[in-house]
Amino acid sequence: MEAQAQEKIVGLAQPREGFIAQFLRERKWFLVAAIAAAAICLMPTPEGLSVEGKYALGLMAFVVICFFTEAIPLPAVALIIGSYQVVMGLTPFRDVPKTFMNDAVGFIMGALMIGSVLVRYDIHNKIALGILNVAGTNVNRVVLGIITFCAFSAGFISEHATATIMLPVGMGIVALSGGINKVPRLGKLLMLSIAYGCVIGGLASPSGGARNALMIGFLYKYGISISYGQWIIMAMPFTIIMIPVVAFWLTKLFKPEVKDLSKAVEEIKKEMAAAGPMTSQAKLALGLFLAVLMLWITASEDLGLGNIAIMGAIVAMILGLVDWKYLQEQTQWGVVILYAGAISMGALLAGTGAALWLAQKFLALAGMMGIESGLPLLAATTTITALTTNTMADGPTVAVLGPILLQVAELAKTSPVAIGIATSLGAAFAYLLIIGTPANAIVYGPGYLKASDYIKAGFPLFVISLLLVVFGLAGFWWKILGVW
Repeated sequence: MEAQAQEKIVGLAQPREGFIAQFLRERKWFLVAAIAAAAICLMPTPEGLSVEGKYALGLMAFVVICFFTEAIPLPAVALIIGSYQVVMGLTPFRDVPKTFMNDAVGFIMGALMIGSVLVRYDIHNKIALGILNVAGTNVNRVVLGIITFCAFSAGFISEHATATIMLPVGMGIVALSGGINKVPRLGKLLMLSIAYGCVIGGLASPSGGARNALMIGFLYKYGISISYGQWIIMAMPFTIIMIPVVAFWLTKLFKPEVKDLSKAVEEIKKEMAAAGPMTSQAKLALGLFLAVLMLWITASEDLGLGNIAIMGAIVAMILGLVDWKYLQEQTQWGVVILYAGAISMGALLAGTGAALWLAQKFLALAGMMGIESGLPLLAATTTITALTTNTMADGPTVAVLGPILLQVAELAKTSPVAIGIATSLGAAFAYLLIIGTPANAIVYGPGYLKASDYIKAGFPLFVISLLLVVFGLAGFWWKILGVW
């Protein structure tokens, strides 16, 4: 009792941090973002830009700083986007909700719901067990198997869900091989195999990441409809080529201390097999997902990606696979709000002429460097996007740059489809920093990796990915397809 009393006295004796001081310390970047927005709004309006466009640029500066620093929760940033438009007189309050909802937002919401249904029945675990059965026990084959599984899973579900499911598998292999202190290179190898497998797979289909759905939404505003199947045909070759490239590079960079993983793999197989065969409900969930996938491929132009995804979630509830409470708890509603706000801001940049003004400035700068249109322009825009995505999340990167770069494509008389899809692909190249993508952050959690490991392992893959998109896809494959 005396000790508690003394602690209380000491605590009272210590000066307490005032509310204002605490607010300034915790929200300094929010204040920086607000000051930057105010400065842009108060400055003289540049020639060729409307006052409304200037206000839209102020909002963009605020959003970029908040996305980069996570000054406040990102869904709150998305909500501010709507309120700002009303307060600044840019959009009538009755019209703002319309800008927050389109098929891309419905797609993101429905895809998250369907992904939670698959996790509910451990479908990923069953698939992972199959991958391990095929891969065998050689460490190089296991790494290739993990990258392959992560790539194709992330392409059709989500990066964060795939990384979350595979993380225990990688940690289990390390633990059963002697622990991270004994096999540190194996730990780094497996963690980055999971993360980079997700990175190269998340761009393969529209459902691989919200950035893809955002770009589809932006292209739709230009009267361009990209179906699920068209996206896969354009992007999947990148994933297929990069799977062995990533496996080769990581196994050479982090040469594992052990060559054979018989003991570890067999133990994991036993644990995963202990759950028994797939239940009838699990089979039904898998069948529902495959049906939704087929509709995305064959009917998205008529029914819409978002509508199909939401229909799938509704059917899951009707069949009793999940209830609303489960979907409510498992669906990341903040992500839905975040990308709804991003789409709203994209529409504002386009509607006020801010995107056009920025595009003209970009073209003028590119022209000074001899870059005016075609493949050189695509290379420049993709590189800018890829560098930006490593400093803030991939979705916000597309939300900020997408409308601007599509406007650049239109002014330069270059295919908006090629520029748009390349922009979305470039936004996936978050190899370099932990904050670039959820998969990087998830595998960093166990403490096997240092921040420098991402730079060392990721930079060559970053360069290879850019070259492959610019010269392999855009410069060769897309020309065969007749994209441009």
